[in-house]
Amino acid sequence: MLPRAADTFGKIVVTALIACLALPLKATEVMQLWVTVDWEGLSLEEDNLQAMRRFREKFPQIPLLHLINPAYFIQPGVNRAQIGSHIRSTFLPHDTVGLHVHAMRSLVEYCGVPFQTAPSIAEAKDDCAVTSCGYSVSLEYAYSQLELTQLVACSSELLVKNGFQPPRHFRAGAWQFGPKLQAALEANRFSWDSSYIDANLLTTRWHKDSTMVRLLKQLHPHSTPIEQPFALSVGLMEYPNNAALADYTSAKQLVQLFEQLLTTQKPVMVLGFHQETAADHLVNLERAIPHMEKLARQKNVRIEWMH
Repeated sequence: MLPRAADTFGKIVVTALIACLALPLKATEVMQLWVTVDWEGLSLEEDNLQAMRRFREKFPQIPLLHLINPAYFIQPGVNRAQIGSHIRSTFLPHDTVGLHVHAMRSLVEYCGVPFQTAPSIAEAKDDCAVTSCGYSVSLEYAYSQLELTQLVACSSELLVKNGFQPPRHFRAGAWQFGPKLQAALEANRFSWDSSYIDANLLTTRWHKDSTMVRLLKQLHPHSTPIEQPFALSVGLMEYPNNAALADYTSAKQLVQLFEQLLTTQKPVMVLGFHQETAADHLVNLERAIPHMEKLARQKNVRIEWMH
């Protein structure tokens, strides 16, 4: 725990930062856009990696925040160096690497945490004969704070062992983030999370009465598509995934969400896609970005691509 004076100073800094973020956009102001990639830890198919490389060629000015699940590196029989090479083949120098965790059995047990099969966001029971077993298990609801702290620490170390910088950015698998996982991030000195989301953004693919939507509404009941960054604690900022990911939002919807943020004078948008489905859905971002840039110019707002 911080000494009282340092804690007070930290709170003043965070309060000032929140105040700056909350200020409405003015003429020639800046709109901050984060483009995130959820690397699920399931597969590294060449068509998805190639779709990402094409995106980088088309938009070299846009850095990506790669949120990587290190489960790739512990799948049976994999060549870790080759896995790392495949992942880095999509990188540009101004990119950032963070951590993404789904509670796959392989990763949980590698980290010495007892594996849990429930609660799950999925209606169907997991098949534990496949490497994705546990993928749908809710981190927040299935594991204790101590177990999550151990899982986050171990997952971070696994990234570092495979040549990545210690991660300070995080997103929970299926956005299953609450007080226990927050404490785990704080214990591991993470400074940036993007696990809050408006569950209604996902109803293009998940039924409004699905377990996924129900759990997210319990975890983040007040989230909206215009939700802006806020402090979870002195050292940890929340950047809500207020534009969801491209699997759930068409190009038209992304442009509409961007326009809504501009109209309501909200300066931060967090969008992105999944590596595992980039070949199918990354095109939604490719089509939306030029329209978003045009809208920004019309409003005399400069886009700043963050990382």
